[in-house]
Amino acid sequence: MFAGPPIGAVCPFAGQVDPVSGSRNTIWANAACASSGATAGTKAGAPLSYVEAQGWMLCDGRYLRAVAYPELYAVLGGLYGERNAGPDLEFRIPDYRGLFLRGFDAGAGMDPDAKQRLDPTGNNVANVVGSLQCDAMQVHTHSYDVTTPAGISQQGSAAGTSISSKATGSPETPARTASETRPKNVAVNYLIRFR
Repeated sequence: MFAGPPIGAVCPFAGQVDPVSGSRNTIWANAACASSGATAGTKAGAPLSYVEAQGWMLCDGRYLRAVAYPELYAVLGGLYGERNAGPDLEFRIPDYRGLFLRGFDAGAGMDPDAKQRLDPTGNNVANVVGSLQCDAMQVHTHSYDVTTPAGISQQGSAAGTSISSKATGSPETPARTASETRPKNVAVNYLIRFR
């Protein structure tokens, strides 16, 4: 059994950590999933050396040399991307900045759109670990009554029936609106174990 979390385990970390990259999360190449309102930024926090001395690193999408991190490469391989070859081979770790994590469905039937998931290059790869789903709202319909004016006139034309129409206003209890659909949440850093 494991003496601790296995190599490649990801866990939320409530402390602040400086990411290696202050750039936007670009690991997901599919433009349909991009958030135009998001901005990248960093805030001073615990130095990476402290977190990495414990065998963990921030899931920020950086490339690592496979020869320097052979155990982590054995777990991730090229799942999130690779570049170069031979002794210069680099693999990418996941970039979970700004994303919610969802448990892998593995046939449980809890992810009805599992076959529409994307790999980091934007290809449709179905339900596999490491895949992405774009944001979505469940398809739904609403029923409402429609009043149809009816009138009888001696001359054969419409009688003086009138229908007033009013625009809908704000709900009695104001709704929270934003640039995205999301549940209540708390921001954390996701760390991955590399040794």
